[in-house]
Amino acid sequence: MSNSSRFVVATHVLTNLAVRSDERLSSDRLAWSVNTNPVVIRQLLCSLREADLVDSKRGPTGGFTLAREPDAITLRDIYEAVEDAEPFCFHTNEPNDECTIGEHIQPVLGELLEPAIQAMLDELDAVTVADVHAEIVATAGGDPLEA
Repeated sequence: MSNSSRFVVATHVLTNLAVRSDERLSSDRLAWSVNTNPVVIRQLLCSLREADLVDSKRGPTGGFTLAREPDAITLRDIYEAVEDAEPFCFHTNEPNDECTIGEHIQPVLGELLEPAIQAMLDELDAVTVADVHAEIVATAGGDPLEA
């Protein structure tokens, strides 16, 4: 069992692009900010480009920029672009249907978790990259570009 950090890292990357909207950023520069390997960032950027959240340009003056304004990119957009699994996943092995709990646990949990999943998606839909940027400015006590 593992958790994914793709959503959080992708939000970090898009917020960085929003802050530096006047320039194209390389995967190396973005990886430096995240403190990870550029290959990890390039993989995420592919998913973000497919979802029309970033644009890219190759060559010496190339790099990545936002494809939309920061206030037009929600956290739900990011989540759906980079996460390929439901937030709550069932075990890959089917439970033992000779056990009453094993026979009924997945359909019951599926029904009970659906409102929680919808609430999470609704919350993500209400927050934009611009909101994240504003919170960083407020938390840092000023413009992050000055640091």
